[in-house]
Amino acid sequence: MEYLEHNGVILPLIGFGTWTLGDDVSKRNSEVATILYGIENFSMTLIDTAEMYGLGKSESVVKAVLSKVKRESVFVVDKILPENARKGKYIECCKRSLEKLGIDYIDLYLLHWREKVNLQEMVNSMEKLVSMGLIKRWGVSNFDVSDMEELFKCENGSNCFCNQVLYNIGARGPEFDLIPWCKSHNVLFMAYSPLYNNSFDRENITKLKKIIDLASHEHMTPESLMLNFVTRNKDIVTIFKTSNIEHLKNNMENVFNELSKEAENEINVLFPSPVKKVELLKI
Repeated sequence: MEYLEHNGVILPLIGFGTWTLGDDVSKRNSEVATILYGIENFSMTLIDTAEMYGLGKSESVVKAVLSKVKRESVFVVDKILPENARKGKYIECCKRSLEKLGIDYIDLYLLHWREKVNLQEMVNSMEKLVSMGLIKRWGVSNFDVSDMEELFKCENGSNCFCNQVLYNIGARGPEFDLIPWCKSHNVLFMAYSPLYNNSFDRENITKLKKIIDLASHEHMTPESLMLNFVTRNKDIVTIFKTSNIEHLKNNMENVFNELSKEAENEINVLFPSPVKKVELLKI
């Protein structure tokens, strides 16, 4: 594993997402075993979940994982729904998530997306959760530049630790303005869906002959090539979901190999970097 440091916290460049995990009870043992395998064999010690995922079912999967490791060894990310944030249910929702996770604190608590949430009230509530010891730090998800600028106008808004956004080889819009903005304002950029926006499109990309040949030349799989692209500058953390150990091994194969200049150029030809503002994708 390779790591980055942000505001005194050491984070693995690649962690686990848990969207849809827990939905199928028959897969629970496999889901837990896969995450534990990733922690033990690839040091994937960041786990991302949300109260929305399966209405707490994903949090229960994470609880099963956390019961088998040292709490302090895992960085847990959770999220509150905008609907609950608008109603001021920060403490209630955070405590409910803590109970479902079986832990005393959340390492990073995010507002899941902007919607019509009052940002100053959000900041005040997040800061209160920190002071209560229920969370260590807070951030946001699916915020574009205009949202971030509004957030930073709030008192203590600059305490935002992270912005979690969709970003991958085929969705490079954040490169134009959002990633540079986050870097210049000391906000960690965390990418979700690094293996493309959905399973159908992901399969189409990984079956492209040019991608297969390129990955082979770089001693990677198409999936690990896509993960490598997102983390290539060692300044972005990413999360992906899998409930299969073999898939996990495939995704992590030589994932941190340094790409050749030829490979970088080929990727830029296949999936060009944006030359103008692109609307932020959300899934």
